[in-house]
Amino acid sequence: MNKPRIQLILGRWLVAERKRCPGGIILAALVALAAHSPAGAADDTLLTVEKKTVKGAITSMTKNEVTLEKVGGGEVTFKTPEIELIRFAGEPIQFNAIRNQINNGGFQNALNAMDKLKEGDIDRAEAKQEIQYLRALCHARLALGGGFDVLTAGKEMRAFVNAHPDNYHVLPAHEILGDLLVAAQKYKDATEFYKALATSPFDEYKMRAGVATGRALLAEKKFAEAQQAFDVALQVSAKATGAAAEAQQQAATLGKAACLAETGNPDEGIKLVEGAIAKLPPEEADLHARAYVTLGNCYRKKPDSAKPALLSFLHVDVLYFSNPQAHAESLWNLAKLWNDIGKTERAVQATQLLKDRYPNSPWAKL
Repeated sequence: MNKPRIQLILGRWLVAERKRCPGGIILAALVALAAHSPAGAADDTLLTVEKKTVKGAITSMTKNEVTLEKVGGGEVTFKTPEIELIRFAGEPIQFNAIRNQINNGGFQNALNAMDKLKEGDIDRAEAKQEIQYLRALCHARLALGGGFDVLTAGKEMRAFVNAHPDNYHVLPAHEILGDLLVAAQKYKDATEFYKALATSPFDEYKMRAGVATGRALLAEKKFAEAQQAFDVALQVSAKATGAAAEAQQQAATLGKAACLAETGNPDEGIKLVEGAIAKLPPEEADLHARAYVTLGNCYRKKPDSAKPALLSFLHVDVLYFSNPQAHAESLWNLAKLWNDIGKTERAVQATQLLKDRYPNSPWAKL
């Protein structure tokens, strides 16, 4: 039984027994309660994607749901797509800063902070799992951006999944593993990991699986199959509601546009991308980056469209460079386009920035 659970049980027992317990027994119980209460935090804290906070003690966890016994009584269960994060009672205070760094894209800074934690700082099993996942996540994000070895990151994330199949991060971890395999050009293996999302009971993960599978097939140049996968994701997203569904719908639309451009219909692809951009909220920087990369690629399939293609990729270089995958692809295209219009110095600058910033990116190796 974990410490927060013991703390809750002892606390409730104290309340029930306070009137009829002699002072010595009360004192002994308080000592026991303190022994099982992590310093600085009495409860687990679950934050939902809708920014609702629930405090209590986690009583069960699987890859699909987490159950807490709330402070004050009563159990509540959350599906994993509803969960933004869990702060575990007794975890080091540095965890908050580490999560903030990750949310802001500061993956190396987060890793540096994790390296400063000592083995004795983390004694709860769930907190140990959390730091293992966060470390693997940072390496994966760096690898996908061309700043870390893809295969090493994949092994690390797979070790987490194999060791903790009931952790609430497992389904997102499968998606990341698939993305890493796509980056390593192991497309068939990638789709096997995406199937874990496709067969989950959650529409959000089914949508993500469709989009991710479509991207893998697109990278493999199986354009007709990719478009089918994006169409499936669009069908699922059309039945869902909320910001997550809308984001996946736009991502699938961008994927379909790329397929249209690759199969001889760039004008229809451009139309879809421009419609998606018009709907994207400003805070969706990653989707904006993908949208302008897709738009640039659509224009590159059209004769005499170097200028609009160049402007599309410049949008990413100037405004949406926080998405390393999109930025690397944009820099590669910019180098080609600058050369095409005789701006060789700009082409050299784009190539050098690509190699300096994303040395492990496949775009830097073309």
